[in-house]
Amino acid sequence: MSDVRRILFATWEGAGNNPPIVTLAGGQAARGDEVHVLGHESTRDRFEAVGCSFIPWENSSEPPFIRRFMPPEDEWAYAEENIFFGESYQSDLRPVIEEISPDVLMVDALLRYGILEGLRSGLPLVVLCHTLYGQTVNYPETSSLYYPDLVEAAAAQGVPYFSSRRAMLDLADLVLVFAYAEFDVLSGGDAGESVLHVGPLRTPSAGASDWVRRFPDRPLVVIGLSTSDQSQLALLQRLCDACADLDVEALVTTGPSIAAKKLSTADNVKAVEFVSHDDVLPHADLLITHAGLGTAMAGIAYGVPMLCTPLGRDQPFNAERVEALGVGAVAERETSTDALRQAIAEVLDDSDIRNRVEELSRNLQTHPGLAEALTAIDQNSQRY
Repeated sequence: MSDVRRILFATWEGAGNNPPIVTLAGGQAARGDEVHVLGHESTRDRFEAVGCSFIPWENSSEPPFIRRFMPPEDEWAYAEENIFFGESYQSDLRPVIEEISPDVLMVDALLRYGILEGLRSGLPLVVLCHTLYGQTVNYPETSSLYYPDLVEAAAAQGVPYFSSRRAMLDLADLVLVFAYAEFDVLSGGDAGESVLHVGPLRTPSAGASDWVRRFPDRPLVVIGLSTSDQSQLALLQRLCDACADLDVEALVTTGPSIAAKKLSTADNVKAVEFVSHDDVLPHADLLITHAGLGTAMAGIAYGVPMLCTPLGRDQPFNAERVEALGVGAVAERETSTDALRQAIAEVLDDSDIRNRVEELSRNLQTHPGLAEALTAIDQNSQRY
């Protein structure tokens, strides 16, 4: 290989999966690597902004649930057939590999057929895991209707047999997990030598927002429930109503899927579409979140107690970890306004939760991050 390496990423528009991948790709581009990204068109600007060359998938469509709500059972069925076991990701990836001839291939952990193509190609393969590793490999892969076809395709293409999701990932040269090892149920030696937790690879905001404290003498409650449409408007309104009767200052970030003006708010509650975590979390006393992994990691990084209201996907699992580690509490999405009000007050008053999350935050100061991820990629690719 030359000093300038050619890197190819294969990813998709899954909302929370792309921020750490953008950071990683940008880190490689910044040090002089030639970075190509194969992804859905809607992610082009994010990758090009950090110096990557972008290639859109030819036959693999962006999932519709990113732009509009889809009932969880329908969302899962679509994702299984078209993403997790979408054969087009392999057929689209193969000609791009042939054209670019990358030195290293990096594939999102949920693209099973993309991983299969990486294994078939014989290239140094890095799998990018944006959910907790313990959850990813403990999912009963063999229960899927599509799993036998994946195993059959692997055998036909000369890829070693794998009996489970974990066994398939074990065939990769490196698995990067975008979560803190202390938060996962499977890490370190138990996860295996090829698995490295590098944290969420959060990129600090480029500039300060125009958000300012309005009631600095009150506890600050930050509320954010996903950037994609998961039918969270009613829950957001109940959270606004719950905070209205508490002696707090509440900031609600609705994200691009919900207009802030759709929420009715009291004087002590302000709704906006976006404020950077880096601007607001250093001042927060409580983070109310859907327990998306990126947001949960941000809460831990800043030592902020959490109240989790999972909406679906991997969020219930993340919420369970928050509760198990004693750094927050969990409320169901259908919880009433009165019960939410009580839960908010209880977490704010719980000094044990605050002490635990602050201690966990301090312990993360030496956690592996972008530099360690780049080094691990180098070490694994140099073996070829």
